[in-house]
Amino acid sequence: MLPTLRGVARGIVRRRDEFRHHVARDAWTVAKRFAAPSVVNIEKREIPLVMWAVVEGWLDDHQRMLIAALAKGLDHRTFFEIGTNRGRTTWTVVRNSPEMRAFTLDVPLGDASSATALDLASDDHHFFRPDEATGEAFHDTPEAERITQLWGDSATFDFSPYAGEIDLVYIDGAHTYDYVKADTANALRMLSPTGMIVWDDYGSNPGVYQLVNEVAATLDRPVYHVYGTRMAIYSRQDFVHRLPYDDHASLPTV
Repeated sequence: MLPTLRGVARGIVRRRDEFRHHVARDAWTVAKRFAAPSVVNIEKREIPLVMWAVVEGWLDDHQRMLIAALAKGLDHRTFFEIGTNRGRTTWTVVRNSPEMRAFTLDVPLGDASSATALDLASDDHHFFRPDEATGEAFHDTPEAERITQLWGDSATFDFSPYAGEIDLVYIDGAHTYDYVKADTANALRMLSPTGMIVWDDYGSNPGVYQLVNEVAATLDRPVYHVYGTRMAIYSRQDFVHRLPYDDHASLPTV
């Protein structure tokens, strides 16, 4: 024990920036999860339908593989993504569900910095891409015929054609509280009777964290955070089987 602690102390001194970026950041993220009384923390092993799922997709972010597994396991047929970026999540979801029809919304680059209805977070600007690069992951793929690229500001976009029709809504647009609030309200209106909402960047982004915690206290069913992901999930279908935590349980990760 003591040699390990001494090694940790030496490592912190030598690699202070790395320690601050990983250990301190992750410790704060975990602490916030336990400060959210209306959000239930679960492990992947408590989602039976994904435990034996086989999916194909981009490995740069394992989270999108879990989203694809959920969509496949729950037999979702319609997907709406707010925040296209490269389009890797939409492609992965559609690739693994042959009956899936997807819609993905992003702001045209010319409007992104100056014409949004609500304020943007400073880091939101890092995700702007030239229009031709938006959705590049599904361009010229067999899946493209089942994907519709939509353009507009999610705060002012007309979502009414999709009301009650979307099985899975993925919110990964602008990260300010006001934008996440608007996106969540629209997601709830779009949601089908058995639908699901997935919020990205829960725990790691203050605006998303605050809004999801507030909304979770008002919904008719639980909102779950999955350890090891940035995801918070609300579903009108049961998909979680809670397990007792014991000495043999896998330890949760951030």
